[in-house]
Amino acid sequence: MHLDNNVRNTSALSILVHGDGFSFCTQDQHHLLAVNEEFPSTDTLKSWMEYHQLDQTEVKIIYAQEAAVTIPQVLFEEAQAPDYLTGAIALQDNHQVAFTLLDRFQQVVVYAITNKQQALFSSLFPKATQSHYIAELLPALTAFSSKSGKKNLFVHLQKNCFDLFLFQGSQLQLQNRFPHQNADEFLYYLFYVTEQFYLKPEQFDLFFLGKYLPYTAYYDGAKEFHPSIDHLDPIFPAVDATLPLPFFHHFNGA
Repeated sequence: MHLDNNVRNTSALSILVHGDGFSFCTQDQHHLLAVNEEFPSTDTLKSWMEYHQLDQTEVKIIYAQEAAVTIPQVLFEEAQAPDYLTGAIALQDNHQVAFTLLDRFQQVVVYAITNKQQALFSSLFPKATQSHYIAELLPALTAFSSKSGKKNLFVHLQKNCFDLFLFQGSQLQLQNRFPHQNADEFLYYLFYVTEQFYLKPEQFDLFFLGKYLPYTAYYDGAKEFHPSIDHLDPIFPAVDATLPLPFFHHFNGA
């Protein structure tokens, strides 16, 4: 099954900011700029992009390094935005809090970015829009889940962590990020959530976003307690499996 991304502008350049560096994604290109201890300067990044002939006319910055929190819009108070992140991440002095409004779905996604990231991207791309990958996924997951009468639990596996999204129809009931180093740790958190929400296998459908060979033990373990799991495209792509966020790279157009 396919998860539609009706928000993605295929002519724009997306810069995905994650733990391994920056991924530059267009409809035709994908480049990874590794960021280790030395943060790139404005001139370094500008020269790197010019070398790869990346169009900078329309740019969207998508943050993925830190977890995000989703708040119902009716409860959201901008002045309290840092408080919503309590328990999700440890805010540091070099963090600033940002948020993305999903007016159509009456949700607000709150997240943190570093001062260095903000300074770098605002100097290079003053007209760029910014978001969090959770805010990019939620509309597509909501639309997909709204077609089902059952509860839907979506699993988004990525390097060192994974996201869980629980929907009842179009209503988001849970969005959270958990750590993982192996299949056993993943299954511990998966079972914990299903127990907390009193979910029996016959009461919900379980979907993995993508299917990747490195996570085969995760899928097999989930089948032990849920006999019918499904995968949203892509299925075993040859090159994406080693990316930090393999499904989102594909979903975002890379």
